[in-house]
Amino acid sequence: MVITWFGLSCFKISSGTLTVVTDPFSKNVGLTAPRVATDVAIISNIENPAYNNRESLNGKDTFVVDGPGEFDVKGLFVRGIPGQGATIYTIRMEDIRLGFLGSLKQKELTESQLSELEDINILFVPVGGKTVCDAEEAVVIVNQIEPRFVIPMHYEQKGLKMSMDKVDQFLKEMGTKPAEQEKLTIKKSDLLGEQTEVVVLSPQR
Repeated sequence: MVITWFGLSCFKISSGTLTVVTDPFSKNVGLTAPRVATDVAIISNIENPAYNNRESLNGKDTFVVDGPGEFDVKGLFVRGIPGQGATIYTIRMEDIRLGFLGSLKQKELTESQLSELEDINILFVPVGGKTVCDAEEAVVIVNQIEPRFVIPMHYEQKGLKMSMDKVDQFLKEMGTKPAEQEKLTIKKSDLLGEQTEVVVLSPQR
């Protein structure tokens, strides 16, 4: 599995011939809208073009998941769960469980949400505050879920017109300062171990 980041909560997640894109944004946010061929698009907030720019997706048969429910597409299993400000998702791909929190704005997860997010290996969590979780709220949620890897998203970056905090506060709260990397390549064997590792990705242009 290979994970790359375009900015905000937009990621490309690839496994073999299968590609998933989350929250494709429009150029109105100040960033270059990603042009990506994808099999599945997962959208956390259908009301906001910052997360729902379907026109940027090049796959002619792209299957769009944009709300609560269960979806089984091309061997990919997705479950959408209601959240405050967003639908949050569990994604099972390559026997790896991903938790995607989109544009969530909550101080902590409810018991019902937590029961759906059990055994998450990789968690994508917003940390930039304002309309999404801030650093402190994000850390509370990370501690609730206890994933093997955490990928912060939805924070200040060059060119972004939306006002957000930097990722630094989240890293300080987590007690770590990892170097940025262009992509994250994960195998099932990499999930062994109990300590949560934070991965900071540099946005692709």
